[in-house]
Amino acid sequence: MSPMTNAVVSSDRLDLVPMSLELMEALSRADLDSARRMVGYRIPADWPKVMESVLRFRIPVARAQHESLPLLLRAMVLRADPEVAVGRLGFHGPVDDEGMLEIGYEVFPAYRRQGYAREAVVAMLRWAQGDPAVLRFRASVGPENLASRNLVTGLGFIEVGTQWNEEDGEETLFERPAGEISSLG
Repeated sequence: MSPMTNAVVSSDRLDLVPMSLELMEALSRADLDSARRMVGYRIPADWPKVMESVLRFRIPVARAQHESLPLLLRAMVLRADPEVAVGRLGFHGPVDDEGMLEIGYEVFPAYRRQGYAREAVVAMLRWAQGDPAVLRFRASVGPENLASRNLVTGLGFIEVGTQWNEEDGEETLFERPAGEISSLG
């Protein structure tokens, strides 16, 4: 997976900064002092709590498949004010045997409806399509999450079914081919 480096992925307004395993572990322990010393941006006080389920799933993947770490979790940091994290995003795990990567994201309430999610998702998809093993992207969205539904359908994702998630309940699955990402503006 050589194209998947630990480098920062940048867009017009955001730097998508990879989270190290050590940072994820500090956040999972709610050790904000240690976590803050590891990064150059402000970590929101509620991150350990609101990221609990994400960290519970990503940390074992990072430990078992260390090479997948650049995919798993990134902070969305404003380029104009590099101390401000406006959200987080990443893929649920490494590319699967069928060439699928599933993306997840969250923009903090104070920064929503400003285009940050779209900008970050497009940048991550473009970055990930550099790996020839990646053939398709997936997003799973709760039926009530209209903002995310509009985002993924606006990016050309097509509804392909539903699934039950133990944490989030019923989710609608959306997919799109990886090769067409470069055409997104």
